[in-house]
Amino acid sequence: ANAMLFVLDKFHSVVPNWGVAILMLTVLVRMLMFPLSRKQALSAVKMQALKPEMDALREKYKNDKEKVGRAQMELYRKHGVNPLKGCLPLLIQMPIFIGLWQGLQSTIELRQAKFFGWINNLAAPDKLFPFPWPEDLWPLSYLGPYFNLLPCILIALMLVQQKLFMPPKSDPPDPQMEMQQKMMTYMMVVFGAFFWKLPSGLCLYYICSTS
Repeated sequence: ANAMLFVLDKFHSVVPNWGVAILMLTVLVRMLMFPLSRKQALSAVKMQALKPEMDALREKYKNDKEKVGRAQMELYRKHGVNPLKGCLPLLIQMPIFIGLWQGLQSTIELRQAKFFGWINNLAAPDKLFPFPWPEDLWPLSYLGPYFNLLPCILIALMLVQQKLFMPPKSDPPDPQMEMQQKMMTYMMVVFGAFFWKLPSGLCLYYICSTS
């Protein structure tokens, strides 16, 4: 948290707006992460290129899932593809995410800091407009008395990314891939609920990082 606040303070000394400072921090993180992100993208391209061979393996060993798994791992090793590389950038960003989260909650300067027209407090949800429903009715009670726009923008961007990078459907259909896509869709709902009450500054960071 102290490291994130130090960098934010340096950016804020150049551009006297905390929201812009958060966006500049995001750009800095993305630049530092570029080599890993590039490897992740290249790995995804290689996996899509291997899809016909993977479909052939699933058809060949369709009655033996263990053989399918071993054959796929051998195919990955042969072509230098690591499916787990896609998780590495996310794991590296987690300490940055947590540090920024704690910094936004503990820093007085970011409270009541404005950004754009409706964001009046970067240390709290953006609260675009009040909800016209009773607060004691669950699950509406979790949403609170305000509608927060930034979490909705973030989930929309993540859904677009999921569609863009989704591999083409196989013939015959791959049950494992279909289950994975369903799990990703459910994870979007979980992400929306998680980000709903997070500080708007943290949502700005993640929106800029996702874009």
